[in-house]
Amino acid sequence: MSVDEKVLHKVRALLNLARNGGDPESNEAKSALLMAQRFMAENGIDELEINTSREADYKKEILDDYATEFEKLSWWKKSLGKVIAQNFRCYSYLNKCNGYTRLAFMGLKEDAEIAVIAFKFATDSIRLGADLFMKNYRMEYLKLEGQRPSLTQQRGVRNNYVEGWISGLEAQYAQQVSKEGWGLVLVKDALVIQTYKNMELGRGKTSQHTRKDSLAGKAAYEKGYRDGKGFSTVPHGRLKKNQ
Repeated sequence: MSVDEKVLHKVRALLNLARNGGDPESNEAKSALLMAQRFMAENGIDELEINTSREADYKKEILDDYATEFEKLSWWKKSLGKVIAQNFRCYSYLNKCNGYTRLAFMGLKEDAEIAVIAFKFATDSIRLGADLFMKNYRMEYLKLEGQRPSLTQQRGVRNNYVEGWISGLEAQYAQQVSKEGWGLVLVKDALVIQTYKNMELGRGKTSQHTRKDSLAGKAAYEKGYRDGKGFSTVPHGRLKKNQ
């Protein structure tokens, strides 16, 4: 098994283990996503050390791989894609057809493969966390208000949670990169940069939601941020009276 295959095997095993853990209040999601970045970064360091002595024998391979199917792609998947790409030496971009969109990663083969795996795991973790948060939010709201929150309220609160989760993950990645001194290691390869330029992709409008500024919305963002960063210490969706 080659070095790249060993790294991918480790990442897949790690993310599958975390996905099957079943405990949304644990730090498994954070640990898995951070370790995926660690494996990739350390593999990059190994390659740099190896290739200094046999640069001429090293052939780089670009991979352009889709992480989603064609769908009405949510704003948060686009945002998550950018965070993952930035931390796995890749570019993320959108491919549109007949009103549907799919998200792709482009980078060196081993980096893009890990980025796709990490993205899919992160989307699963976000959905699970958001579902649990909203279940408890609705229960608390019913107790306090005597009725269920409207669909518009629920959509806004859920979006806040998701935005917070992605921001928390981004902060945790940045913290790990700074701590480990991986700034140069995570720079995109020159071949990746040139390939992306040659694709001549148009720049679309930035897709995002308007954050809900109610107390419940702020609580959702903060909870999502803690979950994304891996510090989940309070019950999901907990509300206080008069919030």
